[in-house]
Amino acid sequence: MKSAYRLSFFIILLFLFITCEQERQQPVYLYTMNNPADTGSQFPNLYKDAEGNIFMSWVMLIDEEIAAMQYAVFSDGRWGPARTVRVATDFFINWADFPSVVGMDGEPVAAHWLKKIEGGPYAYNVEIGFPENDTRRWTNIITPHLDGTPTEHGFVSIEPLSNNRVLAIWLDGRNTDGRGHHEYEDISKAMTLRSAEISSAGEITRKNEIDAVVCDCCQTDLAAVEGGYLAVYRGRTDDEIRDILISRYNIETGEWSEPVFVHQDGWQIMACPVNGPRISVNGENVAIAWYTESEEVRKVLLARSSDSGRTFGDPIIIANDENQTLGRTDLILTDDGSVYVSWLQQRGQFGNVMISHVRPNGSIGNTINVGLTSSSRTSGFPRMEHADKHIMIAWTQTEPFVRVRTARVGLDQF
Repeated sequence: MKSAYRLSFFIILLFLFITCEQERQQPVYLYTMNNPADTGSQFPNLYKDAEGNIFMSWVMLIDEEIAAMQYAVFSDGRWGPARTVRVATDFFINWADFPSVVGMDGEPVAAHWLKKIEGGPYAYNVEIGFPENDTRRWTNIITPHLDGTPTEHGFVSIEPLSNNRVLAIWLDGRNTDGRGHHEYEDISKAMTLRSAEISSAGEITRKNEIDAVVCDCCQTDLAAVEGGYLAVYRGRTDDEIRDILISRYNIETGEWSEPVFVHQDGWQIMACPVNGPRISVNGENVAIAWYTESEEVRKVLLARSSDSGRTFGDPIIIANDENQTLGRTDLILTDDGSVYVSWLQQRGQFGNVMISHVRPNGSIGNTINVGLTSSSRTSGFPRMEHADKHIMIAWTQTEPFVRVRTARVGLDQF
């Protein structure tokens, strides 16, 4: 009898320990995977090259004044060592606008980050760096915008065009220079979406304004399709409708198509929600996920296209108020037509990192909780890529210490 009581007592203690550990934001143990990002790392980004290598970049806080941008490559089922792109005191570090590294053949092609400049707390430039040939030094650094205004430039998406050239899009605040608080509704002084092709030699060509009026601080995304690239972003209209738009880049002409709505949600909001869209492409199939509060209901939506993003079907609701979604989405589109959408679920002060499976026929499959973080801005945006028969997902753990966490989830878990 005493043994039974002892066993029951042990089970209760074990349950309390596991529950306590989960509250302390440990990853869900079934899926956790170690990575080379150390304590103090935060705000990860993932990029997969055509050969299946995954580049994970992050910001490492060294002390109050100094930070490092680092990355590692996941290849052949394991992580390589952490490598440093830059150490500086002038990084502009933001929970929603974080650096990235892109690559080809398992080698980095370019990285981007934000650099503070004189002119105010929200004056900063985009910098795109290229590594020197056969070295780990990042000395070829270019600012793709040449306006010289002390305004916001960020929310960058880049894709390699070759091993020394990239296409970049970014939100550009040059038209906001000198704008007062009372002039925010003047859309002639709104943020714009711009692009350019940038080379390691410092050439900035094919400069374009994709959209003259866009939402101020939502992430952009960029993906390759046959003959060019698709850009997705949150727009802004005269009456403050902020829905998701898409534009196509023609690689031969260097021109963008007229942006069109992916879906007209009709979300009217007087300020930026800081919750941008994500796009995934597989052949002619395209999927886009985004957050909206149209009809005063929080939702994560998914829209799919079978003609390389020229038209989209009606969106599917992935999560809503019942799921207490905060958005912060990402997604992957697999060969069989399945889509896996990640999103953050609010649970008090905590945030559950969720992944939902959408079958090829559009029905919703299983939803899995893969990790735990904070529901606050300090947790950033989880990021996800497809690795062989698994999903790799990364996020920022905020307690009991700050660190980038990763999980590897088999597709057969759904």
